[in-house]
Amino acid sequence: MSQDDQKRRVLILGASSDIGLAVTQKYLDAGFRVTGHFHRNPEALRSLSLSHPGLDLLELDLTDLSSVQSAVQDPAITDHDVLICLAALAAPMGLDFIDLDLLTQTMNVGALANYVLLGALGPAMAERGWGRIVIGSSIGVRFGGGLDSFAYALANHACEFIPRLARDWAANNVLTNVVRIGVTDTKMHSAFSGRNLREREALIPMGRAADACEIVDYLFWLGSEQNTYVTGQVTAISGGE
Repeated sequence: MSQDDQKRRVLILGASSDIGLAVTQKYLDAGFRVTGHFHRNPEALRSLSLSHPGLDLLELDLTDLSSVQSAVQDPAITDHDVLICLAALAAPMGLDFIDLDLLTQTMNVGALANYVLLGALGPAMAERGWGRIVIGSSIGVRFGGGLDSFAYALANHACEFIPRLARDWAANNVLTNVVRIGVTDTKMHSAFSGRNLREREALIPMGRAADACEIVDYLFWLGSEQNTYVTGQVTAISGGE
């Protein structure tokens, strides 16, 4: 790792999820200073922080956009060089029965909070002349989501919008990308009752779900010095779907 790498600070939204924890571990193992965001289920992150002094914890409710906007006024937040957006609210909802409050919360967590962060961190990164922004979406966007995951899929679709300003940051070596994450063997599937992961795997050309480390390696690459030219893209790591 270069001397510049050692100075990089990484903010990971949704760091308490299975993939979020694995991304956090990846950056910590590579010697980065990481701020891991959580709102619920902080136990695993707190346990990780006990053995990794390079991990700081940020508790923030992303459903409350006014709190998010207040948080980004803190220079300690805008001082991060890498932003990884993995927060999501996975709650069952169909298009035929929309819970407006839950829909709003899902959109805030999975999409709108990302843009509040981008609007604050992106210009700061551009001013410093280096930054990496990686936004996690879902391969389900390609298929319109599932019958019971309308809100979750809609939030993922919304988070794939890369604003013109973010594209302009590329001239200052700030690279912004979206990743459609394929079916991965994590606990998230339990949020949608009645789903059979093995049946879902049969629809994937590679015939299996991804291991979390396969997703993490790609996210890490996009959000590191190793990525020198990929920006403004929506790519997929999904076993061929």
